Amino acid sequence: MKKILNFLLSTWIEPVLFLYALLLILQPGYKNIIYLGIFVLSLVIIWFFVKYHNKSAKFVLDQTLAKGIWGQLGLAFNVFLLVFDIAATFYAYKHPNGGSMAFADFVSPVTMQKSAYGGEVAIIPILMYLLGVVVFTGLVVATINRIAATRADNYKLGHSTYRKIKDHYIIIGYGDTCVPLISNLKKRHTTGKMPYIIILTSQNVPDIRRDIQTQLPDIEKDTIIYSGNLNSESQLRRLNIHTAREVFVLGEGYGSGRDSMNLECAKKIKAIRQEHNSDILRVNVQFDKAMSYSTIKQITIPKEYYAHNGREITYLRPFNFFENWARMLWGTYALPNYRTLDRGQMTEPDKHVHLVIIGLDNMGVALFLEALRLCHYPNYDERTGHNKTIITVVDNRMDELYPLLRSRYRYINQISDIEMQFLNNSVEDHEIRKMLKESATDPNTILTVAICLSDPDLSLSTALSLPDSLYYNFVRNSQGYDEVVHNENVEILVRQEMQTGLAELLSSENDKYRNIKVFGTLDKGMDDALVDDIMPMIINAFYNYSYGGGFSIDTKKYPTYFEYANAEPERALNDAYHLWIPLNEDMRFANRYQIEIYRTYMVYRETLEHNPSILYQMEHLRWSADRCIIGYRDSHELVNADGSHGVKDKKLKLHFDIIPYYDLTEGEKDKDKNVVKNMDKVRELAKIYREKYGDTLLSAIR
Repeated sequence: MKKILNFLLSTWIEPVLFLYALLLILQPGYKNIIYLGIFVLSLVIIWFFVKYHNKSAKFVLDQTLAKGIWGQLGLAFNVFLLVFDIAATFYAYKHPNGGSMAFADFVSPVTMQKSAYGGEVAIIPILMYLLGVVVFTGLVVATINRIAATRADNYKLGHSTYRKIKDHYIIIGYGDTCVPLISNLKKRHTTGKMPYIIILTSQNVPDIRRDIQTQLPDIEKDTIIYSGNLNSESQLRRLNIHTAREVFVLGEGYGSGRDSMNLECAKKIKAIRQEHNSDILRVNVQFDKAMSYSTIKQITIPKEYYAHNGREITYLRPFNFFENWARMLWGTYALPNYRTLDRGQMTEPDKHVHLVIIGLDNMGVALFLEALRLCHYPNYDERTGHNKTIITVVDNRMDELYPLLRSRYRYINQISDIEMQFLNNSVEDHEIRKMLKESATDPNTILTVAICLSDPDLSLSTALSLPDSLYYNFVRNSQGYDEVVHNENVEILVRQEMQTGLAELLSSENDKYRNIKVFGTLDKGMDDALVDDIMPMIINAFYNYSYGGGFSIDTKKYPTYFEYANAEPERALNDAYHLWIPLNEDMRFANRYQIEIYRTYMVYRETLEHNPSILYQMEHLRWSADRCIIGYRDSHELVNADGSHGVKDKKLKLHFDIIPYYDLTEGEKDKDKNVVKNMDKVRELAKIYREKYGDTLLSAIR
């Protein structure tokens, strides 16, 4: 009732003035109407004086105009009615048909009405004509121009809101990964209409629009930029989250606390989405810093971030740009221009991999961890420790960075088949150059040097000034003279943000520096395959089907999960999803990282066909390394109350199987065997689901 009363009190002027104008035009000759009008106009003027007597007239005018189109139209309408009512009152007082005559002069001041007094042009019609020119014609034109200018400014500055947009992508925050993300979204729609993309950012909208137009000139017509804060629920509501198809929370730049704010933003998105009975919304959340990304992998995200009353509202998918690039260098989704760290040579008895990472920033940490997960090869001897992979990290701030790294990844020293070295040096130091030269000239060493310095020009100059033996060697041929031979055993990766300038010249180099390759560019690093959880979901479902439960069908009906999935694919998919959702991020990432080494297994599978147990040993080494990275501690020597050895506790991160493969029980060895044997089935089933559902997979979940 109070709201209705406030509304009536705030809007009584317009209908009263409008009604009085109609009466003057339609009911001429009634003097009582004029007297009533004089009373009303006096009341309006007094009301304005009382309400605004202590406020600046300029401020009130600017504030009204700043409200946008409706504020401007309301001001023009009020001014028109007030001026017309005052002028028409004088007309009607002098002539019984003055109201309609005033309206004609006021609205169409092309020819003036003749005065009722002898046909001559009188002073009142002249004034009415002038008022019509200034107030009506001038005001209408000015208002229309102002409305057009305001709409243009609102669009340019990101203040406009479009309520009818639906089935669109939402990007919250603007940073280095935004343009490659837009480019990737465009790849999804090479045929058909491109959905709208709405970006919400607190940064300067015109600058961002120019940045996008420079890099993606043909996407601007489908991209809408809103100005707003990702922490504001009212700003998030502008995005039509209830009708969106997918959300990406990138955060703003590299500000402090960005990763935490991104996660909190995802929680607000869930709260808005739950107000509508919509399908599950995929919300991809970027974690920029390696340490915070590592943290999110180890916790169980509370249900309040993605569910309400037992119903999943959003599907949260954390990702990290730097890890994405590490995976695109060496993992299953590697780009075609990059060779694996082992070059497929690790069946030779004395070969080993040596990876040198120069610079321990976010990218350096990502490459280091990816290598720990992948560098598990068939020629490693568990009993003697022969043919270990060597990872050397070089940074002139290592004394400061190493304690942070070791406190975060305190159990990586349990990884048995990888030797780690952390050197507090610059790459220019004599001992580092000597180490690089020795590795490059050792025929049994496969060397990769990854330069992760933050300064792109310094990174390039470093890559070009390494010892010559990393680029070429001298070999004496059978005729007795020396030949220059390109060093195929070495690959040099140099991080650059843009594939332009010197980096572009380097990529076309086909002589001395042809084994130098640029990576880490901002035009890549965002790809659907890198955040696709179909295969990890299938892996988890197979494990539960074989060793656990939670299925809607009696597992005795089908011997394996893959037989179940082939017979009843939709039901099997739903079961897989509902087993996946309760997992904490630790277990989700364990399944995600399992597929990273598929590429390596496929390289050696045919060679080791006669002795596949070596592949199973590789899988156990990979699993052990992943558990150590995530923070699991070896507990096989701990004694239980019943006298048995070995403690397993997921909450405390204890596991008794972080031991050599040959010490495992046969049952545990079967788990490693299943990973290798099932990888083709996992890939094939995932392909079937992708072809059937595409990016609408979550809508198929019931």
